[in-house]
Parts: sequence; structure tokens; C-alpha cells
Amino acid sequence: MEQTLHSQIEGVGGALTMSLIAFTVVFLVLGGLSGIIYAIKYMAAGLDRKKGGGTPAPAAPSMSAPAAAPAAPSPSPAAGADRNRLLAVLTAAVAATEGRPVRIASVRPLAAAAPTGGHEWRRMGILEGLGGLSRD
Repeated sequence: MEQTLHSQIEGVGGALTMSLIAFTVVFLVLGGLSGIIYAIKYMAAGLDRKKGGGTPAPAAPSMSAPAAAPAAPSPSPAAGADRNRLLAVLTAAVAATEGRPVRIASVRPLAAAAPTGGHEWRRMGILEGLGGLSRD
């Protein structure tokens, strides 16, 4: 009597066999994809070293040497450009929210609410969530 493949994978034993085969194939494919990703990562690092001329990264200071005091920030033209860019982004965000031209008069950090923080984010989340609801 000739047995077909269908008759060999019947019942609970056949289901377990098919599950084992399916899981094995899936995990082999995932492992292969992980290997390809790591290979690409190492090839890209090798190309970066080749293009960079093989210059090593600066060494981290040793723990035995005393730590130097942090340098005071020096005013630079880039700091002014960063502040202007920040003001431009804030103005654009407020203008987009309000739907009309606005002018930001001053910006200062809100140090008192920073540690407890989150109240403004929570309030804005509620307002944005309710934005689609209207009584009209």
C-alpha cells in the first residue's frame, strides 16, 4: 500500500512536525537577514576607514588623570545664529498653530516647571485630541 505525503502529516503529530519545519524556516531566514545587515554594517565601517585615511578616533581621557574643570562657554557667532534659528522655528510653529501672523517678543527658559514638567505637554495633548470635536 502506497502512502502519500498527506497521510504522513495527519493528526497532532503531523501538525507539530509542520510547525517545527515552518518555525525552522522562518528563523533561518531571519538569521540570514541579520547576517546580511551585520555584513553591510562592517563593510560600511571599512569603507569609512578607507575614505578617512585610517585616522583613529581621539582617545578618551584616562581615569587616573584629574578631571579638568569644564571650560566656560565662549560667545561665538554660531551661538547667535542658533538663537535666531530657534526664534524662527518657534515663530513659525506659533504662526502655524494660530493661523495668523505672530511676533515672539522674548524667549526665556522655564526652569521652575522643568523638573516637574509635562503639564504643558499633557494639556496640549488633550487639546490636540479634542481638536476634531466641535459644537457647530
